[in-house]
Amino acid sequence: MRREGYVRRLKKEDAEAVFAVRKEAYESSEQFKTLNFSYLEWDDVDDIAIVLGVFNEKDELLASLRGEIIKTRSDAEKKLHYTLPTDKELFPGILLGRGATLRSERNKGYNSLLRYYFLGLGIDFPFKSMFASVFEKAPRVGLLRDMNYKFTIPDDSDDSDIEVLTCEYFVYLERKSFLPSFQFLQNKFKETIDEHPWEGLI
Repeated sequence: MRREGYVRRLKKEDAEAVFAVRKEAYESSEQFKTLNFSYLEWDDVDDIAIVLGVFNEKDELLASLRGEIIKTRSDAEKKLHYTLPTDKELFPGILLGRGATLRSERNKGYNSLLRYYFLGLGIDFPFKSMFASVFEKAPRVGLLRDMNYKFTIPDDSDDSDIEVLTCEYFVYLERKSFLPSFQFLQNKFKETIDEHPWEGLI
């Protein structure tokens, strides 16, 4: 058995474990109701996106997060199922989605740990933003505000895979905030980061 957990990029061989974590997390969400669990299965998008996972010392997957490189506003709107604000230069950007953590492992900073690694990637490449959908009362809303994410409320959201039970936000982090946010997470979650080093190649 390993002495500590770790973070690595996930691949198709991890599909079953990824789906299990996603399904358990989404089934218990109080912010939305999942109408179609099949959309959480590993798919062609996961094959080309960067999907990261947090593992414990037993090599068990505890949490995952997917990052997609999105080149245009139109592509982002198709992914998010609503219209985006037109007054910001957000592309190319990284769409973070399919975030999921096992219920037994919540409130341990694993989503923030994975966000930290994605920010490290974003800093090294010319992305203009990092963005996502989040829901009112979700545990990470306060943290995202502390990281200087900007919040807007879409008025035309129409996703056939979920039923929104609270308020849905489009949130984005501008490039100028990448490094300060990276350092913020580095300080706030230092112990979690130290206990889960990166393993393998990106």
